[in-house]
Amino acid sequence: MKAIVRDTKQIWIERFDGFLSLCVRILSRSLDKELARRDDERGRGSFRWITADEATVAEALANLIVPSDDDTPGIDEVCVLGPSVLESLDKLILSSVERQNLYSRGLLSFDAWALRKRQCKFAVMAAEDQIELLKTSQQIHEEWTSAAPAVKKAWRRFKIIARERGVPFLAGQLYPQIISDCLQVFYTSRVSWIWLEYDGPPMDEGYPKLAVRR
Repeated sequence: MKAIVRDTKQIWIERFDGFLSLCVRILSRSLDKELARRDDERGRGSFRWITADEATVAEALANLIVPSDDDTPGIDEVCVLGPSVLESLDKLILSSVERQNLYSRGLLSFDAWALRKRQCKFAVMAAEDQIELLKTSQQIHEEWTSAAPAVKKAWRRFKIIARERGVPFLAGQLYPQIISDCLQVFYTSRVSWIWLEYDGPPMDEGYPKLAVRR
């Protein structure tokens, strides 16, 4: 009897997860036209994947995530001794279809969210407004991923989707990925190594083959 109850519960959870996935796809439909336009632009500008519109949002977010001040360098300074943050992000995104999906919808969502809140694009919002949206996206992500029994988690996720109604939710989906990527870009740069007094990997150009052909 317990096995039957457990199997029924698992089936219900799987069906509900499928329903949640459908809800997410429906939420994304409002962005489909603009996403298609941007997809047509990819590879025609300064970067292989990121479009000009996406670059301004990504750069603004990166500067919030790893800011500079009088005592410490920020991500906007990595270009002094290497590729810029946008060049590095572009390379990371290009390497992963999952990243491409998160970034395309997430960056567009931050712009759409800013237009809804302040009638302007994200990159030209006041700094405090940008920080507010970034913190809210963090809260949405944390609420979405926090531990709970399966049924409770599924119901909570449904309420998040219903409450956020689109762009804030999609921005929250991008949040952990762009945080991770920006930290990776900064802490693997020569600028951060100098600041941390780290000499870098012993052979940052790679290791030579031990066997030499004769």
